[in-house]
Amino acid sequence: MVVGITGGYCCGKSAARALFEQEGYIGIDVDRIGHEVLQEKKDEVVEVFGEGVLSGGRIERRTLGRIVFADAQKRRRLEEILHPPMIERVRRALDGCRNAVIDAALLIEMDLSSFCDFVIGILVDDEVAILRGMERDGLSRDETLRRILSQIPLKEKLFCVDKVIENNATVREFRRRVRETISVLAKKE
Repeated sequence: MVVGITGGYCCGKSAARALFEQEGYIGIDVDRIGHEVLQEKKDEVVEVFGEGVLSGGRIERRTLGRIVFADAQKRRRLEEILHPPMIERVRRALDGCRNAVIDAALLIEMDLSSFCDFVIGILVDDEVAILRGMERDGLSRDETLRRILSQIPLKEKLFCVDKVIENNATVREFRRRVRETISVLAKKE
């Protein structure tokens, strides 16, 4: 079974993926894949966004993030460069997998949901995500809010989701909800 996990910025996708991995699922972290592809596509990215995105010969993600999260057209251009090879890597990673979990904020937008038998959407209040983003990533409130607003809200994608798990309470409660979903899915296999 291939499970997709999606949701907005700082909603808990990685934490949910880790719980699936503990149950034997192969975890596919699309964000990590994106970081790898970004460095591999460095020349093309620099050609589009300029030398200012480089630091020590590598793409400085934070600098690039400030650019693309402030300009939807530039973000779409970056996605045109990165998404096709990212999708191909996910497809290859799934070859031969019995149970896998794909963790991707843009699971639906990238059509990675077409690889999935079951899709979980993690819902979090914007204010909770802002506080988490500021703490986790050291961003300002405005930078964090721009990242949240750059994504289509999960509420607008619920028609593509099989199960919604809210993550506004405690870590313990969130883990309980995810484990409960894993147990239900295990009975479907």
